Formats: sequence, C-alpha cells, structure tokens
Amino acid sequence: MSAVPPVLLVDGRSGTGKTTLASSVASALTDSTVIHMDDLYPGWEGLEEGARLLVEWIVRPFAERRAGEWRRWDWERSARAEVHLVPSDRPLIVEGCGSSSRASRVLADTVLWLDAPMVQRTDRLIGRGDGVDWLAGWTLQEDAFIERERPDLDAGLRIEATGAADQVSALVLDALAHDSRGRWNPWLRE
Repeated sequence: MSAVPPVLLVDGRSGTGKTTLASSVASALTDSTVIHMDDLYPGWEGLEEGARLLVEWIVRPFAERRAGEWRRWDWERSARAEVHLVPSDRPLIVEGCGSSSRASRVLADTVLWLDAPMVQRTDRLIGRGDGVDWLAGWTLQEDAFIERERPDLDAGLRIEATGAADQVSALVLDALAHDSRGRWNPWLRE
C-alpha cells in the first residue's frame, strides 16, 4: 500500500471502553499496531509521563515515517521491561487517557473522545475484577490532564459510549469509513 498510514488516538476517562474499541477498530483494519497507554505510564502516578513518552517514543517518530521504539512498564516489578518496535508502514491506534495531548493531536489523523456517565464507568471498572483502590488518585490526574489539554473539546470525533460495545464500534468504524480525506479507506477491510 502506498497510502501514508493514519494515526488514531482514542482518549477518555477510565472505564469508557477505550481498550475494547481499539481492539474492534484494529480488527477492522487490514493490519495495524495498537499501543495501550497502560504500557507507557510509569505506575499510578504516571499519566503525565506516559503522555510525554507517547509523543517522544512513538507518535513523533511515526509522523516522521520512521519506526518508534518504546519500553513497556512492568506493573508487578515497577520498572521498565522489554522494548517494542512500532512499524511506520501500517495504521497506528493509541488508546488510553493521556493519548490526546496537544503535542500528540497535531501528529494524529483522527482523535476520538469516548465519554460515559460516571456510574457506568465505575460499574465497568468494578466488573474488571482488579479493584478500584487506585481510582481516586487516578481521577485527579485525569481531571488535571483534561483541564489543561482539553482532549474532550479538541477531538474530531466525540462518542457517548453508553450503548453496547459493538454499537459504539459500529459508530466509530462508520465515521472512519466516511472520513472526508479517505485516510482510513485503503486500510479498512472490505
């Protein structure tokens, strides 16, 4: 394919369904790379650092048509782990809070903000089964990031993720397929 691979940033608060959506979009593409912000944050106090590393390690090199390289955060060891390469010849999907900073948005083709009511988000987080003792501190970081970076206002697509995951995915895939510049069309499966 000769088309320049597009970049999709999927941002939103915890529990809005970003990871599920990113997986659905990746499945609809012929080939893609998915990066989870959870793999970049250096622990529960690391939203800002993760957002910075995303630009430095991944999005800027990708925009320059060169491979990015990043090191996964090992949550059990509280340390950086193995290195991963990000090929520059296929679409890039980045999901997680902090993915859409001012610095990353200017290097992306499509920015999506997912939203859902707090009760629904909390229910989803509890349903994951890994506890929510981290949620209060993390929410403060989300609040500060959103207030400063405004990913909710600057997103090209804003979706209320209140329906079933397949309905939300269908809305997003339809929006990508009807992108006015055709950035996603060469990459979407027929």
